Amino acid sequence: MRDGLIGLASATMLASTLATAGCGNSPSSGGTGGTGGSSSSGGAVGTGGSPSTGGAVGTGGSPSTSGSVTTLGGDKPLTTLTPAEVAQLCTDTYAYFGNAIPTATACKWRGLRTAVSSSSPTDSDLQRACTDPETSCLQGSPGSTDIPSCPDIPSNCTVTVADYSTCIGDEVAAFTQAVSELADCATATLDDMPAVWDVMGATPPASCASLDTTCAGLVPPNPAY
Repeated sequence: MRDGLIGLASATMLASTLATAGCGNSPSSGGTGGTGGSSSSGGAVGTGGSPSTGGAVGTGGSPSTSGSVTTLGGDKPLTTLTPAEVAQLCTDTYAYFGNAIPTATACKWRGLRTAVSSSSPTDSDLQRACTDPETSCLQGSPGSTDIPSCPDIPSNCTVTVADYSTCIGDEVAAFTQAVSELADCATATLDDMPAVWDVMGATPPASCASLDTTCAGLVPPNPAY
């Protein structure tokens, strides 16, 4: 179900949201630390990070500060949203990631995402590959300029904004918990890397998987990317 979702948000809005998010990054990857929420109360996740750097970070935008994924009405089916509302939903989602995922969690994930793709030959090399981007993230250094986007909403989709928001909140909660259980950059070893891959390929929460029955092809943004 990861082949479709929402329409491109404004690159300028997303760039601003992600650049100020803790480590200055975006989507899938990236997240929001906390507990999954309903459409009205939201969940928890970080701003999406680019596939190359991973992670979701930061402080995001206003919808997240109120605890909700978006300010759009929860009873609206996704297919009834106007192009402007589709763009807002995408932007709000990444802003929510940035607010809900703790900066430390998002920056740790950025480091681990970089390290797991680094092909480091030794544990010490791996730790350096992890701590360098993590430290830059914690210091607020700009991250990748890649702008995350949301694909189109599939036709005949009866999923509501509330259903979508519940999925996003649950994704953030699961992501935050999973990252907290991973080894820290300073002590990570090559043997710890399979667990990082597991987070990247984790099964979606039930609230996300169930969306496929009413909206096949819907792909909510993922804080791990």
